[in-house]
Amino acid sequence: MQRTLGDLFPGGSIWLDRGTCGSLVQDNGKSVKALLIAVHYGDTQPTLKLLQCFSRMEGLSECAVLIVDNEAASCSRAELQEAMAALPNIELHQPMRNLGYFGASRAGLDSFLAQGRAMPEWVIVCNHDILIEDTNFLTKLFLQDSTTAGVIAPRIQVLPGRADQNPFMRRRPGWLRWASLRLGFSNYGSAAVWDWLSRKKKAARASWFARRAMTAANSHGEPQSIYAPHGSFLIFSRKYFEAGGYLDANLFLYGEEISVAEVCRSLGLPVIYEQSPCVLHDEHQSTGKRITRLAYQHQKKALQYVRSRYLLDSAKPVDPRAKP
Repeated sequence: MQRTLGDLFPGGSIWLDRGTCGSLVQDNGKSVKALLIAVHYGDTQPTLKLLQCFSRMEGLSECAVLIVDNEAASCSRAELQEAMAALPNIELHQPMRNLGYFGASRAGLDSFLAQGRAMPEWVIVCNHDILIEDTNFLTKLFLQDSTTAGVIAPRIQVLPGRADQNPFMRRRPGWLRWASLRLGFSNYGSAAVWDWLSRKKKAARASWFARRAMTAANSHGEPQSIYAPHGSFLIFSRKYFEAGGYLDANLFLYGEEISVAEVCRSLGLPVIYEQSPCVLHDEHQSTGKRITRLAYQHQKKALQYVRSRYLLDSAKPVDPRAKP
């Protein structure tokens, strides 16, 4: 009996057996150009929606997909495994404990390479609440030069307003920016105010973006070199890892943007804001719509870590888990 994602998604069926959807099968004669690592946590629905996106994507035969299950209820995990069973080129990696975002991403990459596979041209690390509606996303990515860029920051349109979350930072933060961040996260009360103001700013930006889209042509600008990419969807080139770049597993949640930016800066590799590849971000599906005390603690810890490791330490950043 043929399996369909329509059994898990109301409103439509997409056949996923080998005979009817050849683009989902990785042909033996084709090398893997990209590895996409999606970190799953909590609610299964965002991950299931991401799997549905894969079923429509062109070029998937040249992409390996790895879902890292950080934590899910037993019933939700069974639903996730049922959906993935219909996709022959998608694998599930289940760590023994919750490793956080970059910790889980690194564990997934290590698991992939431990099977004797070569490092692909591109390694994508993303949240599970990402949607890839552009069926030609991979085709556009494969047109990029993986020998020159360190990291590519695509357009990440946050829902519902579709404001672009990239660039995360155009320039390296100075002492004033860091002082304001430290003050904002000095206690939970100030962090809650900071978070509220940040959301208001994002809402205003989304409204401006929507008005601009209605009155102007949606032109994709030239690629730009920026300081930091948004962490929800990061595209690493093979050159990033070959030059000594790494995923800092010491970051449980938050702070990955500064880590990646500083590693690229130390290696002399550019972070390129490229607007042609585009994804959607249904934000806060795992962490919630408001900052919790637990999220505050994670953000404060990440802020302290990246500041001490990457900004105060004058030594070149090296992988803390690398063997001497």
